[in-house]
Order: sequence, then structure tokens, then C-alpha cells
Amino acid sequence: MKNILASALSFVFALAFSFSATAENCPAPAKNVTLNAGTLVILETNESLFSPNITPGKMVQFRVRTNVMAEGKTAIRTGAMAVGRVKSVDAGGFSTPGSVTIELFYVQAVDGQQIPLNGNEQTVNAPNPNDPTTFPINSVFTSQVMNDMDIKI
Repeated sequence: MKNILASALSFVFALAFSFSATAENCPAPAKNVTLNAGTLVILETNESLFSPNITPGKMVQFRVRTNVMAEGKTAIRTGAMAVGRVKSVDAGGFSTPGSVTIELFYVQAVDGQQIPLNGNEQTVNAPNPNDPTTFPINSVFTSQVMNDMDIKI
């Protein structure tokens, strides 16, 4: 009888302890932070681009190079996807180097939202006349968040 009582008590204590440990490990409720307009986002290309093989309108994928913080929390993670497009391709000429202009559209936040980027364009010129314009993989681009956005952390 004493063994049954001792076993039952130890079972009740173990059960109570597991409930209290579970309650401590529950995630905190989601919190919104504001990602301010103008926040810098550093991106890099996912693919290499070569001007003879691209045309205006081609969608270009980027990834975030470093975490973007809002109110001390990560709002956009390193490696998050971003999208832009080729706006123009200029082949250049005998004495002028060619160029490619790319504009950035949006980046994905930690809560899955597409965060619009300031529509700034970045133009890269070929090193010499009659040379193609190239963007090696991991070419760095910078942009800014267009509007204040609430992000769920």
C-alpha cells in the first residue's frame, strides 16, 4: 500500500513539474515592430548577369546580405529573398561603354510580407567600350525601405 501511495505521489509531482516546464517554454505572443521608411537594405545578386544575355524586363532575384533591424529585433533576415528587374540594357558603342540599369522592387520580411523598396535604380557600366556589362554572383546592391511597415516578430 505504501509503495502504491509513493508511486502515485511521485507520478503527480512529475506530472506537475512537466506542466510548469511546458508553460515556461511557451513562445511569447507575436509583437509588432515598425520598420521605418529609409531603412537601409543591403542585397546581393543570386545569379551572375551578362549583358548580351539579358533584356529589359528580366526579373532578377537578390538575397539580403545582412539582417535588417527594427526596434532592436530582426525584421528582415540575412538570406531573405528580394526581387528587382532589368530596366534597360545599353550595348554602348565604339567609344562609349555599355550599361545595364536594374531597379529593386521588394524584399521579404520575417513575417512573410513583401516590403516595398524605394524604386532607386542602379546602373553598372562596362569597364571598356565594346566590352559586355557583367554582374558576378554576389554583386552588392543597396536600397531603402519605401514606407513605414509594421512587422510581426
